[in-house]
Amino acid sequence: MYYLPKKILFLIIVIFSEVILSDIDKLNVPEGFEISIFNENIDGPRQMVEGEEYIFVGSRSAGNVYAINKKNTSNTIILFSDLNSPSGVALLDGDLYIAEIDKILVVKNIEQRINLNSYTDLRADIYFDNLPRQDVWNPLKKNWHGWKWIDFGPDRNLYITEGVPCNVCDEDDERFGTILKLSDNNLSIYADGVRNSVGFDWHPVTKELYFTDNGRDWMGDDIPPCELNKVEFEGEHFGFPYIHGNDIEDDGFKSPKGFEFSKPIWEFQAHTAPIGMKFYDGSMFPDYYRNGIFVAQHGSWNRSSKVGYKVLFMKIKDGLIESSEVFLDGWLEGESTWGAPAAPLVLRDGSMLISDDRSNQIFRITYKNTKN
Repeated sequence: MYYLPKKILFLIIVIFSEVILSDIDKLNVPEGFEISIFNENIDGPRQMVEGEEYIFVGSRSAGNVYAINKKNTSNTIILFSDLNSPSGVALLDGDLYIAEIDKILVVKNIEQRINLNSYTDLRADIYFDNLPRQDVWNPLKKNWHGWKWIDFGPDRNLYITEGVPCNVCDEDDERFGTILKLSDNNLSIYADGVRNSVGFDWHPVTKELYFTDNGRDWMGDDIPPCELNKVEFEGEHFGFPYIHGNDIEDDGFKSPKGFEFSKPIWEFQAHTAPIGMKFYDGSMFPDYYRNGIFVAQHGSWNRSSKVGYKVLFMKIKDGLIESSEVFLDGWLEGESTWGAPAAPLVLRDGSMLISDDRSNQIFRITYKNTKN
């Protein structure tokens, strides 16, 4: 067996450490905030949810669901592997819910089972499997925009995003292109005309649902916009596939006579791919951020010059966006990227996590009052 000389091994460790540090050093946060690596042992982290002792993390292409010990954040447990894009995770009454492409799984008393070391043979039960992709056999169509964001609302019902299995289309199954509500095993359309939402949250005060939506491709570099929408009533239609943004008509799908839809409350730059979003309801950040929205822009993939790759903060007044500003950036350097933000999560201590499914890291943002 061949061993590297100690000096060479030391140099490799130093160089590797500097590469890691240089990445996080490229990230920019406002004055008074600090950013650190929360975890770097996860392949493709997406949606996250906080339990009493663990942070649970879904992934897309990796097919894994993870648990991170909050007291030792380098301690990562792979709870499940070989799942079909288990991007979405949620908790209710100690039970963990996992969204695959075509079904929702549940694991009862997840933290208790982890602490009893019974997670090595962990099994998840099917909670609900009557989703649109259950009957789709074409693998491309089955998986296209099938990764989900899930959460339990103030009404304790489970809400599920269901993207369209295409760039732009009008599917016979009306459940595609929606946000679905699951109540007592009954599935209904809560928001319609939604191309591909991968993030939503409820306003902490008004309890209204806000959600991001990704605009269609191949209309050009600058159209159509991506969207932030607010649901005013159940079954509300948001335009897709006929109208994009406020008023851009699709060139392949003419809207029906008398068609009515709700315009977005904000248009994001085209192709920035706003996905995960969370309202800030913590107490660590300054009051300026309370009840505002953090949105992760995952970044463009088919634009002539890259855009996105940042986290925005959006201030709300009277249900509308008062201002939008860059809160966190640094992933994009010219036309090169080294990561991409996927989802924010506000923790109980008021700090915020940002998952990055490209660099396989989760970052933690804290605020230090510089006046004290």
